[in-house]
Amino acid sequence: MMEKRLIKKQQLRSIAIFLIFAFLISGCDVLNINLEIFTDNGSKAENNESDQDNILETIVPTVVPTSIPTMKDVISIWVQPIFDPDSDNPASQQFKNHLDGYSEKNPGVELEYRLKGTDGANSILHTLSITAEAAPEALPTVVLLTRQDMEKAAAMGLIRPIDFFADVDENNDWYPFAVKMGLYKNEIYGFPFAADVMVMATKNNFLNNNYASLASQPIQFGKIGFAAGNSKSLLPFLWYQSAGGKFLMESDRLMLDESALLALFNTVADNKRAGNFSASFSQYITQTELIEAYTAGDLDSVIIWSSKLRANLNESAMTFIPMIGNAPYTYADGWVWCLVQNATSDVDRNIDFLQYMVSAEFLQKWTVETDYLPVRQSTTDSLDGTQAIIDNLLLSADIIPSDDVRDRIGQILSEEMSQLLQGTISPEIATQAVISMLEKDEQSE
Repeated sequence: MMEKRLIKKQQLRSIAIFLIFAFLISGCDVLNINLEIFTDNGSKAENNESDQDNILETIVPTVVPTSIPTMKDVISIWVQPIFDPDSDNPASQQFKNHLDGYSEKNPGVELEYRLKGTDGANSILHTLSITAEAAPEALPTVVLLTRQDMEKAAAMGLIRPIDFFADVDENNDWYPFAVKMGLYKNEIYGFPFAADVMVMATKNNFLNNNYASLASQPIQFGKIGFAAGNSKSLLPFLWYQSAGGKFLMESDRLMLDESALLALFNTVADNKRAGNFSASFSQYITQTELIEAYTAGDLDSVIIWSSKLRANLNESAMTFIPMIGNAPYTYADGWVWCLVQNATSDVDRNIDFLQYMVSAEFLQKWTVETDYLPVRQSTTDSLDGTQAIIDNLLLSADIIPSDDVRDRIGQILSEEMSQLLQGTISPEIATQAVISMLEKDEQSE
């Protein structure tokens, strides 16, 4: 009898060990088990010998499997309202369909997108900065930034370089300016998405598809309006660079090419005398004012962004801005997809999503429904009737000078341009004023 009890006790211990081990490895819940029945207590073993079968029957049914929920991988996306996938227009529908296509191809991935403002306290850049400080766990996975905001976000460490994960220029399909749009300090931070280019809107048939320079003996173009009253105008920078000028930084000092600067101011003075430019241009500050004056017939041509022309002036031709040099040259701006710095999810998966959002197949369908221009050369052929001029414009485009350069000399360039249009100073005096200002800034540092 004693031997039988010992065998029974060993069997019970084996069962107990098995159940505990099963609990540990399976994550199951074991309910209502009184482990005292497994203790080496001789009297209880003798008294409860007849109940052991009932105990075993009670233990086994209490093992209840616990289901483990399947976690979805979330890609959180921040975009400006102009790219709202839920807006009621063809471009938004294309955008939404493309997002849905990614979800269908990747059923384990959930896409969440939020709209953030263009500027101010609710802008993407400002919200990124605040969120990174106060609640980094709430940061998005990817963001769609303007070129300028991308530079600032990279400088602040809010987005991460991606050239280790993807070669943006791997198939040479991007326009040269588009590759530069995603660069910051020679590292790739973004995939180009959409472009906006400085162009001239005109009804002058001579200029429609031809480039003509602002030569020392200017052609009579008619009045070419530009926002001369805007202290942040990019046109002085554009004409300076078209004359061969560069913006060089040496020990935090900005260096300008004096000969190119003089060529810029000489050209402005010459075209004022020819009647292409007018002292009245100082009244124009915004593109809206320029478009209104052009529509009213006060201007023969107007220098604006391509998106403004495509949205407001469909009856006008898009053509090259006359430059100081003998070849077309212009500035491009736009938007790039970026990866947020401290995203903890699968980086390769996130890069795959970014590449999906700039695929040639999608951009060819989406861009034609917008007022923006392509970033890929293979997608330009969808722009019927304007393909040749747009392709040439985009091939001649360069990125805008950095915020640092524009902040340092933007206002003085605008002031000297305005005085030249008024006829109150000479090109030589304007040139020396800019050079003196730079030297003064250097001495004050």
